[in-house]
Amino acid sequence: MKQQCALKGGLSRRGFLKLTGAAGAGMAAAPWLLAGCSPAVTTSQPLKIGLLLPYSAVYAELGNSIERGVRMYLDETGNEAGGRSIEIITEDEGATPDDATPKARKLVEQDEVDIVAGIVSSGVLGALRDYFDSNKKLLICANAGANGISRGGKTPYIWRTSFSNWQPNWPVGPWAAENVGKRVFVSVPDYAAGHNMRDAFLNSYQAAGGEAVGLQVTPFPNIGDPAPFITEIANADVDFLYCFYSGGQAVTFLKAYGDFGLAGKLPLLCAGFMVEEDVLPAEGDYALGARSGLHWALYLDNPENKTFVEAYRAKYPDKTPDVFAVQGYDTGRVIVEMLNRTQGDSSADKMVAALDGISFASPRGPFTLDAATQNPKQHIYLREVQAIDGAPHNVSLADLGEVADPGDDSKG
Repeated sequence: MKQQCALKGGLSRRGFLKLTGAAGAGMAAAPWLLAGCSPAVTTSQPLKIGLLLPYSAVYAELGNSIERGVRMYLDETGNEAGGRSIEIITEDEGATPDDATPKARKLVEQDEVDIVAGIVSSGVLGALRDYFDSNKKLLICANAGANGISRGGKTPYIWRTSFSNWQPNWPVGPWAAENVGKRVFVSVPDYAAGHNMRDAFLNSYQAAGGEAVGLQVTPFPNIGDPAPFITEIANADVDFLYCFYSGGQAVTFLKAYGDFGLAGKLPLLCAGFMVEEDVLPAEGDYALGARSGLHWALYLDNPENKTFVEAYRAKYPDKTPDVFAVQGYDTGRVIVEMLNRTQGDSSADKMVAALDGISFASPRGPFTLDAATQNPKQHIYLREVQAIDGAPHNVSLADLGEVADPGDDSKG
């Protein structure tokens, strides 16, 4: 008999803002935990993965890249793990919690998936946190980096294979103060990820003697006319611009930055999503010279990355791999290794226990799931966009070392 699981509590948007900020510690435990919601599963049944990813709106290409990466790894392993075949059911996350919430409910309650994977937006992840926690349904997040999920809002049922928003930014702060300048203008979109990334960078940058001369937040998910924001930046007396944008917003912002004559004039340092491979073709030469922090680069020099890039290009000949594809690929690997550990048992608590300590050599470098934060320990690289074979691509300039989220808000 099919068992039904009802959501008895939820996190409001205001609550999510608290969760991802300093007040997030209050969300550590949810009082709505339900018991007995997982029907018995035998290993003869296929294991169903629900991929909840954006296939429309501002982050559509990110969702497609993650799915390609997941499918690529699962294809390499014959689409089975722990003695069970694997099926994938996809749903469109859209751009907002209102878009994503009914799709998550469908995957869990109607399609009865064993695992949900995906989620690109930090806002969506925060809004769905209580749903997965109260229903004891495992979510393996392949992108959204909301810091609170690894801190005060941590739940056993959400693990990440991607990053926390803190990770790509905090190691860059001291490097910027020493190598770029002591006066910065910061621009980010007005939602959880933008705030997280800004705060992480400024925490370490200011500790190293840097000064934030200007702080700017722009509308999300649609920035609208970027001209007023770029004008404000152009009029500021600063050494460089630091920003985070991703997907279509990154293209819009960087094109305006170039059209206003700032490319090559005002140095650009950013979270790597701003100039990642998915947006570089549209950004063109305006992106050249931009430096960024991220956990992967196309020309990262390790054997696993060279193999991954070659295989990805062979499988998807019209696509260049990007960090989102790597995250999808590693998500597929984590799922397979987890199920091999449980011998195909997909009960949530067995899978959660099996995630602790999963470690392997990834295209991004050494990858280890950190049980303290349920988020990867990984290296962050200082990258630069250079012209390679006539096109802009990211090259790693320096390894900033292995970085683990602090697990609290002490460092931004």
